[in-house]
Amino acid sequence: MTSQLLAMQAENALAARFQALVDFVANQCSSGLPDSEAPEFGYLLTPKQGDEIDRLCDASGWARLTTYGVMISVDDVRHILESRMSKDGLTPAEIGLVVAKAYSPRSLVIANPPSQDSSSVRRSDQQSLMLNTQQKVVLGPMKYYGVAVLEIKAEGPRRYLAPVTCYHATEAKKRRIFK
Repeated sequence: MTSQLLAMQAENALAARFQALVDFVANQCSSGLPDSEAPEFGYLLTPKQGDEIDRLCDASGWARLTTYGVMISVDDVRHILESRMSKDGLTPAEIGLVVAKAYSPRSLVIANPPSQDSSSVRRSDQQSLMLNTQQKVVLGPMKYYGVAVLEIKAEGPRRYLAPVTCYHATEAKKRRIFK
């Protein structure tokens, strides 16, 4: 098998894991299963993404990470589901696609630009985005890019990335992010 085929299979397996976690959380009310039964897992940054976050930390004056993985919890997915279903009317299947594309090995790691919304009280320091600029997600008649917002957290000497949220962005939003 070629390395490109192996990479594609790995990316499809990762997407299936994200969808399984999204489906678990979406069906928790009807299944009654506790959070401890969830297929929780972590996303390990690729070497390229690790280099990108190191450069971002250096350029922003932040201490570098000591752990290059992102743990994806039931609460993280619950937040994404609640936000995207209520604000955007997305289905759990669509949300799974967005999350999988955002956390793709092909995603770039860049600084989270300041919000245009003056009513927003989000932290802009030590936040980054994983933005998939290569693969689009088709939702209805439109095409979007998957975006994950991550924050650098610290516990003693350990510095790691923690999920904040995940959403889909239009081509125009992608251009604004890169300005």
